[in-house]
Amino acid sequence: MKKLIVLAALCVCAALPAAAQNAGVKADKKWMAGTELDLVPFANSGYYTSAVAGYGRWRARFVLTGITTPAFYTQSGFKDNTMHVNAYIVDYYFKDGFKGWWVGPGFETWDGSVREKSSGLKRSYRTAIVTLGGGYTFRISDHFYINPWAAVHFPVGGDKDVDFVSKTFRLRPVPEASAKLGFNF
Repeated sequence: MKKLIVLAALCVCAALPAAAQNAGVKADKKWMAGTELDLVPFANSGYYTSAVAGYGRWRARFVLTGITTPAFYTQSGFKDNTMHVNAYIVDYYFKDGFKGWWVGPGFETWDGSVREKSSGLKRSYRTAIVTLGGGYTFRISDHFYINPWAAVHFPVGGDKDVDFVSKTFRLRPVPEASAKLGFNF
């Protein structure tokens, strides 16, 4: 059932950019405040909360999210990699009105835990992350948009290696991609 919901959400996301091109959005926004909903955490039994505010071509985001990474995305020999993330990100748009291409660096903290498959032992970690991402915002209307994006997260402090009985869980640069649905006023 979860796969069907994710597939339906991806189909809707794929169709929205075409609708956005014909939406007839009014004048470019100078100020904006709102929130976004990221699809990946919800597809993995997690949560996502964000606050977004911007002026001109600059936007700031504060994000709280929780996710258990899928098995295919978790280092071999481990499972149940659950993370609670605080992220502080600044985005720059190349066009006025908070639409089109954007790029954004940020700082994150990952409070996580992971389980070694062979021993069943669970250990916690806390890591500081520098992230660099970008995407394209399709305006659907004055108040709604879809925002496909990609980023790479680089561990810069805290725990980078978590030792277990027979293996070491290594926190390394991680790519990520998703799509957000946004609301702003």
